[in-house]
Amino acid sequence: MNIVAASPVDLLHAVSDSTRLRLLRALMREELNVQELVRVLESRQPSVSRHLAVLRKAGWVEQRREGTYSWYRATPTGSRDGREDLRRVVGALADALPEARGDDERLATVIAERDERARELFAGVVDHWDRVRRQYEHPDLQAGVVGALVPAGLRVLDVGTGSGALLPLLAGAGARVTAVDHSAGLLARATRRSRDAGHPGIAFAQADVRDLPFVDGGFDAAYSSMVLHHLRRPDAAIVELARVVRPGGRVVIVEFTRHNLVWMRDQLAHHWLGFDPEQLEAWLAAAGLRTLRRLRRRRTARDEDIETVASGREGFAWPDVIMTVTEKT
Repeated sequence: MNIVAASPVDLLHAVSDSTRLRLLRALMREELNVQELVRVLESRQPSVSRHLAVLRKAGWVEQRREGTYSWYRATPTGSRDGREDLRRVVGALADALPEARGDDERLATVIAERDERARELFAGVVDHWDRVRRQYEHPDLQAGVVGALVPAGLRVLDVGTGSGALLPLLAGAGARVTAVDHSAGLLARATRRSRDAGHPGIAFAQADVRDLPFVDGGFDAAYSSMVLHHLRRPDAAIVELARVVRPGGRVVIVEFTRHNLVWMRDQLAHHWLGFDPEQLEAWLAAAGLRTLRRLRRRRTARDEDIETVASGREGFAWPDVIMTVTEKT
């Protein structure tokens, strides 16, 4: 449902309450779950849920379910559908609420705590990251990535390189490789791996995938494996990957398909429980990337392989993995 389709009475009634205005204002800034909204507004969960239902019915917000969690965000608007002007006016009115400043401060705290949990998780898994990665890596996926990315001499960016498992393959194929990760510990491990494999010429940079320190079109290809599900805004990261690749260049993304393994959120700092291919396709197209092909694989981990990260669940199956190869138009 969208706010153009909603009746005028429902549409205006939904934003006639100060609590709903505050909720909408927060959700224009960030996708949040109910528990986080309770903290931002310093309200009770039944009240927040009731007001969210009104906003959702009128089309002001969207709901995304993952396991036992429900995530909400303001409904995206287009430039020509008549919604953007209305949302801009309502947003300006909400900014004038006396509670706005306090809401912003609490929102910043909520987001900072999310980011800190992710940083702590990655700091704690540096020593066994290769073990985690083996559960979803496939030799044919790795070979497919190399074939898609690396005619000799290409400038290739590996974003979210982790411990650098793919770097020797890329450099060995003759690529000029730059590796990026937000974790200093994982970058140090990737540097050692590349040096030990005889590839000292790989460049390394500590950076956020949403704000890459590279010029537009500076690479022939970019690769991102198991990064998007850690981010609040995967679509923004895809736009950034497309930005640093030249027209006609390739962007290759490897991700989990949508699943309900909620332990991954708590133990591996996953913000998204995988992705529907249709959702990824929409984000890729919006970033100016044309899908060339997909490769989907299934991997079932042995109990002894997953004991560290999954408490030794018997018969535990990891989600399917999908590799999407795109070309920048």
